[in-house]
Amino acid sequence: MTDLAGKVVAFIGTGSESDRAIVIACAEAGADMALATTSHAQAQEFGMASIANEVWVLGREQSLTVMDARDPADAASFADQVWDRFGRCDAAITNPGRTPVAPFEELSLEEFEADLHEALSPVFLATQAFGRLMARAHGGLILHCFVEPTAAEELDAGQLAARSGAHGLVAAARAAWASDGVDAGVVTLPASAAGADADTVAARRVLERIGS
Repeated sequence: MTDLAGKVVAFIGTGSESDRAIVIACAEAGADMALATTSHAQAQEFGMASIANEVWVLGREQSLTVMDARDPADAASFADQVWDRFGRCDAAITNPGRTPVAPFEELSLEEFEADLHEALSPVFLATQAFGRLMARAHGGLILHCFVEPTAAEELDAGQLAARSGAHGLVAAARAAWASDGVDAGVVTLPASAAGADADTVAARRVLERIGS
């Protein structure tokens, strides 16, 4: 069983059920949680606030920042807030969720760029913001979550590009900060359509990666 007692985990998500499962699993393992949204959408704020309340019920320290994870200033400010509030960050996790699927033959450049921006910009900005601070602290882990594509989504250009881009950003982060004790990775989460246990599997995969 993964022991996160005394650890601080930052989590950027949309307030989904997979977010809830991951955050609560980390809190149950002993971690204090710094939570943030990927946008200012009210549904995300309510969803993440509900998750933060569950962390509080478990007796862990928690904070919630409503932000646009695609905005460089917001991403950098959130990372700074985590250190100001908790004094450290042992793991930073992003779960930007799934962007709308569009058939490749119908996909415009504007739609492709918007799809990529929605899915990949939070990954890039979180990697950069947390990686810099983790390097100064000489340790930390940055994880990015992507949902397994269904058969229909295998050919979605935006999703394919975002996942490939995330792996590239992981390689860049390791090259920049491995000597400072910073690691990075991508975790693939099961689609919700995989069944009632999908969120449990998602949480287990993230915890296993944090504990490895």
